Amino acid sequence: MSQFGWDPRKYQLLNKLGIIDCYSATAGVTEGVVPQPFDLTNVSIHLTSVMEKMGNHQVTIILDSLMPIFSEAEPKHAVSFIQSIAAKVKKVGGKMIATLSTGSVQPELFHKVESLVDGVVELRMVEEHQVLRRYLLVRKMDRRQIIPRLVRFDILSGIGIQLQLPRFGFLRKRQNMGTMIGT
Repeated sequence: MSQFGWDPRKYQLLNKLGIIDCYSATAGVTEGVVPQPFDLTNVSIHLTSVMEKMGNHQVTIILDSLMPIFSEAEPKHAVSFIQSIAAKVKKVGGKMIATLSTGSVQPELFHKVESLVDGVVELRMVEEHQVLRRYLLVRKMDRRQIIPRLVRFDILSGIGIQLQLPRFGFLRKRQNMGTMIGT
């Protein structure tokens, strides 16, 4: 995150952000992660502990990733678990952000998870002219009317995420000239 110019530690120290790392333990990392991310009880205890440290009020929790939960638990138990931890965070006025790769679970299960959450942001890598480009697509956002469309973005060192919004004309009324397109 530091390469993006973000320092999440200051938000963690202010008890405004909690990170539940359910992925790194699967790669052998032991520091600051959920030790057994395949065990739903263990993940829930870790979440409760993080929320208590943050004061259980308007917490922001990042859960990365849901994949280990789905790889070991039965789908119905995994979905029920996600519902319960999301409710736990929402109960204290908080927000939960979770990651899940599209290819990591069956499409029906992925759509079930989408139906449970308030927002869905999809990240894609697309090859264009022998170069990989990053795209972002907001597929769903609670209480917001959105027009799903791919937006290219780059990650710039020390700056962060820069969206590449297309430039196009807009409709504008000019006095006694009717509607003009562009400028």
